[in-house]
Amino acid sequence: MKKELLLATALASTMGVAGVAEAASATFSGHVRAGVEGDNLDSTDSDSVSQKQPGSFSVSISETTDAGVKWSTGLSLADEGTNEADASGLTLTFTDGSSIQLIEAGSASGAHAVSVPGASGEQGISNTSTNQSAGGLSTGTGADKVGFDYATAADAFGIEGFSANVSAAFNSDVSETSGANATVTLENAYAVGVTYKTTAGDSTVTVGAGYHQADNNSQTATKDNATYHLGATVATGDLTVGAGFMDGDWISENNQNQGSFASIGAKYVSGDITFNVGMTTGDAVDEAIGADATSKEDSVDVVGASVDYVIASGVTGTAGYRSQDSKNEAVSSQTHSGSSWYVGATVSF
Repeated sequence: MKKELLLATALASTMGVAGVAEAASATFSGHVRAGVEGDNLDSTDSDSVSQKQPGSFSVSISETTDAGVKWSTGLSLADEGTNEADASGLTLTFTDGSSIQLIEAGSASGAHAVSVPGASGEQGISNTSTNQSAGGLSTGTGADKVGFDYATAADAFGIEGFSANVSAAFNSDVSETSGANATVTLENAYAVGVTYKTTAGDSTVTVGAGYHQADNNSQTATKDNATYHLGATVATGDLTVGAGFMDGDWISENNQNQGSFASIGAKYVSGDITFNVGMTTGDAVDEAIGADATSKEDSVDVVGASVDYVIASGVTGTAGYRSQDSKNEAVSSQTHSGSSWYVGATVSF
């Protein structure tokens, strides 16, 4: 009986039924990282060693209409079994290659942040929540999930290698708050991002930049989100070098922040082996909502390196190292500074 039920299910899934929508096309991918990480904090002479087993599972769903417009969405699971599914909104891709993302949009600036090479692996020392230092080129680019993000086709405006995004998000109906401890919610957000890719001799040069502005619902805050970033990578043969910089104002965890972030790194590929090295520095002056920026600076400086080796198709071994110096209100935080290492493997599908 079980075989007959399985056969009936298979036939039902392959035969169209009048009045019943057919399933869209779907693909899936993911990975599991399994390894060991060790931390040596400046506040202690002993190492702490722990296992690391993060994983992810992603599903991409799409279908194309008779007019040639592709409708796509998806969802992802991180550490399946502990986190809920995170949907990826809805994207329409047109016949000319341009697209518009609806829901979970508003990311035009962050979409054009260059990927600066840096150490791979799961090594790293956690920081205190009171340290508000900028942590990446896309810092301060938050937006409400209701909005749109329009992306041009490649070679936009007749310029070879040029592409751009423009986005807006809307949440103007939230109640205004007041007071230093009141919960602040982002309202309207607007952003633009551009990327230009060209060749110079034997090198491929990629330049990316973006600007993001967002209002919030606080009557007390004296700042809104206003950040920009600029970065570039140069790939010559097996060597890629890059650098990026971000600066601006943003609100997080009910703090007003003014800070910057910079990164520089290099990657070299030799057969099945990839060497990575990178350095980042982030800072911020954080104040309570409505207060002037007069406090001392938070900062996090990181130097890291790693080696990746392709063991087999879909299996990569990694050995990485990271050194971190963290300061909160300009005072060194020894419990959040030190060195860490990682040895493990990533299995992808």
